[in-house]
Amino acid sequence: MFGLKYSPSMGTHVKSILTISCVAAALALSLSAEAKPEFAKKEGKTCNYCHSVDKGGGPRGFRGMFYGAHKLSFKGFDNAKEAKKAGVAANAMGKATKPTKPYTGK
Repeated sequence: MFGLKYSPSMGTHVKSILTISCVAAALALSLSAEAKPEFAKKEGKTCNYCHSVDKGGGPRGFRGMFYGAHKLSFKGFDNAKEAKKAGVAANAMGKATKPTKPYTGK
């Protein structure tokens, strides 16, 4: 129809391409993950305490930015002060922790 002729090896090539694509996608997803459950466990917090995704993981909220900027420590962290600097409510969790003002955690 379009000048393509079917050959038995075409099925093998298609399967190979699909397999490689799936492996590449899985690898890309695993490398882009930012959440570290061991940090949540270490700090006694849920993942969405630091991340601006309701289930945790993904982009960091103001607490995660502070944590990253301070060598993975909350030493010196004042939740109310940092929340105010980030322009969010002090009791914010998940999506609500995304800064509304320029904020780096420093």
